[in-house]
Amino acid sequence: MVGVPGKSKGCSTCRRRKKGCDQKRPVCGQCASSGYVCGGYKRDRTFILHPASKAVEKAVFLPYARSIGTPVLGSLNQCAVQSQCRSLFWDLYMPQGDCVVRDAFLLNCGHPMNWTELIQKVSKQERPLEDAFSALSISRVGQANNDIRLVRESSKVYGRALKELQGALIDPTRMYSDHILMACMLLGLYELFEGPGLHSLNWVAHAQGAARLIELRGPERHQHWDAHHPFLASRIPTVYAAILQRKSTYLATEEWLTIPWAQQRHKTYFDRLVDSVTMIPGLMEKFDILRESNSDVGDELVELLGECKTVQVHMDRWRDGTKKGATPRVQKHDSNDNDDYPFGTDLWFENHLFVHARVVYYAASLVLAEVADDIIQAIELRGHKLPPSIKPVTLRDLLNAERYAANICRTVTYCLQPEMGAWGANIVNFPANLAYIYFQRIGRTDATTWLEKMFETVKQRGVHAETIPSWLFGDPSGKEEHSYHVKRESSTESGESGDSPGSSQSISSAVTTFVYEDPSKGYYVATDDPD
Repeated sequence: MVGVPGKSKGCSTCRRRKKGCDQKRPVCGQCASSGYVCGGYKRDRTFILHPASKAVEKAVFLPYARSIGTPVLGSLNQCAVQSQCRSLFWDLYMPQGDCVVRDAFLLNCGHPMNWTELIQKVSKQERPLEDAFSALSISRVGQANNDIRLVRESSKVYGRALKELQGALIDPTRMYSDHILMACMLLGLYELFEGPGLHSLNWVAHAQGAARLIELRGPERHQHWDAHHPFLASRIPTVYAAILQRKSTYLATEEWLTIPWAQQRHKTYFDRLVDSVTMIPGLMEKFDILRESNSDVGDELVELLGECKTVQVHMDRWRDGTKKGATPRVQKHDSNDNDDYPFGTDLWFENHLFVHARVVYYAASLVLAEVADDIIQAIELRGHKLPPSIKPVTLRDLLNAERYAANICRTVTYCLQPEMGAWGANIVNFPANLAYIYFQRIGRTDATTWLEKMFETVKQRGVHAETIPSWLFGDPSGKEEHSYHVKRESSTESGESGDSPGSSQSISSAVTTFVYEDPSKGYYVATDDPD
C-alpha cells in the first residue's frame, strides 16, 4: 500500500465538504471552529501495484508479503516502517468517532492523556525520544495487526531507546531536557501497552523513574506548556505506582500542587480531582505505620479516619460540581448470550475525557473506602470507640467500596468499544483490576468471571490488559487476612443512578486502589460546592 497522488489526507468531513483541513488530531480545527462533527481520518485503503520497484514491497508493512518469522530488513526499510507506523499510531491509540471531544474550548485546554501529541510538534528530537516513540508506534501497529515481525522490531528499538535514555540521564547537560522526560514517559507507556507489564512491574519502574526525574527537575521547570502537559500526565502513573508501594508521593506537597500552575494557568476540574487523589498513598503509608506500632494509637487512627473522610468529601464535591454534560448517563447493557454481565446497566459518556475523569474518581474512592475499612477494624481491635462526630452508618455510605467497584465495571463497556482505541483500554485497565481484586475478596464470582472475559477480549485486540495478581495488592505487614474481615450489609447504588446487585460486603485487609480538562468555568460550577 502506498500513497495515491491526488488523495486528500484531510478528515472525512472536510473532504466531503471540500474544505481545507489542517489535519489536527483528534479533531481538525476546521470542524471544531465551524461546529461540524469531525469524521476522523480513517478511510478505505487503496492498494496499487508497483511493478517497477520491488523495494516498495519491502519498505511498507504488508501482512501477506512475508512469513511471520521474517525480520524487518535493512536500515532504509526500518526508516520507512518507523515513518508509516508513526502515522498509523494515532488512529490505533486515540479515540475516534463519537468518543472524540468536539468542543473547541475543551480542545484548547488540552488533556494529560493527549500529551503524546506534543511529539508531532517537536522538531529535531533527541535520539531517546525518537526511538522511544518509534518503539511504541511500531509495536502498537504490530500488536493490532498480529504481525510478530513488527513486534520484534519494536523490542530492538525499545532496547536502543532505553540505552540512549540511560546515557542521557547521567549527562547533566541533557537530563533536564523536556525531550528526555517525554522519552522516559513513552517507554513507560510501551511497557504498559506492549507486554505483560502489570505482571513484571516494569511499568512501575518506569513510572517511578519518570517521577524521580520530574522531582529532580523541580516544580518551576513544569510551568511552560511543553513540560506542564507531560507533568500532568505523569501524575496518574506516579499515583498508581505509589498506591502499589503504599508510599506517599511528593506530588501531594504544597509546592507541587501550586508552582506548576503559577504562570497564570487555571486549574481545571480534572486537576482538582487529581490533587485530592495524590493524598491517598500518604494515608495508606500512615496507616501501615500506625498499625505496626505497639503504642496506644487509637486517637491517631481516629484522626486518620477523619482525614480519609475529608478527602472523600472533597472528591464528592468535585463530582457534584460537575455540570450535566460531563456526567455519565445510565443505559441498559447490550449483552449477548456469552456476556453474563452482572451489573444490569452501563455508564455512558459524552467523550473520552469525561469517562477518564469518572474512572479515576471511582478508582480513588474504592481505594479510600478500603483504607477506611482497615482503619475501622484496627480501631475496634484495639478496643476504641468512634467519636460521636463519626457515625459508622454515614461513613460506610460515604465510603462504599462495593458501589465504586461496580461503577468501575459499568464504565468498561464504554472504554473498550473500538472507537475508544487503545487509549480506552489504558485508562480502565488499572481501575478494572482494582475492582477485580475487590470482588475476588468478597466472593463475587459473577463479577470476576465477567471481568476476566473482558481482559481476554482486549488481549485479542492486541492490547495487554491482563489481571493483576492479587499478591501485588497484599498487605505488607503480613497479617492474617481473616482477622480483619467482618460482614456488613450491602448498600444500594447511590453515586450514579443504576443498580448494584446485593451481596455480602467485607472489610478488606489489603488496601488496593487508587486527571485536566476544561478550566473550571467550562464544566465546573464552583458555586455548587457545599460549604
